[in-house]
Amino acid sequence: MTSRETLDSHLDVRVSRAEREAVRRRAKALGVKPSAWARAVLRDALDDRRHEVEALAAQAVVPRPRPELARAVEQLRRVGVNLNQTRRAGDVLDGDLLLDVLKQVGAVRAALGDEVAL
Repeated sequence: MTSRETLDSHLDVRVSRAEREAVRRRAKALGVKPSAWARAVLRDALDDRRHEVEALAAQAVVPRPRPELARAVEQLRRVGVNLNQTRRAGDVLDGDLLLDVLKQVGAVRAALGDEVAL
């Protein structure tokens, strides 16, 4: 799915409880919502050139950070944002120290699995 594609319709499909649970388990194993997995399966079936389920599986191989690490990454992101705002505002700070702190914050964030650059 492209970022510009609008999902403005839905499809009701009746399944057994066992099938519903199987869909939930498969989606959970891939780290996506059941609707995202089902949509990928449907789109692959409609166009054999697509490989959306394979792409979901490839993304699932990437380990997701533990919740405590995700919180640490978010706290570090906020520190980085605050430091950048301080720097841009021209507040009196040692520029070299500020850049070193920003570099270290970026290194810690990267070590925790954060892929967003400061």
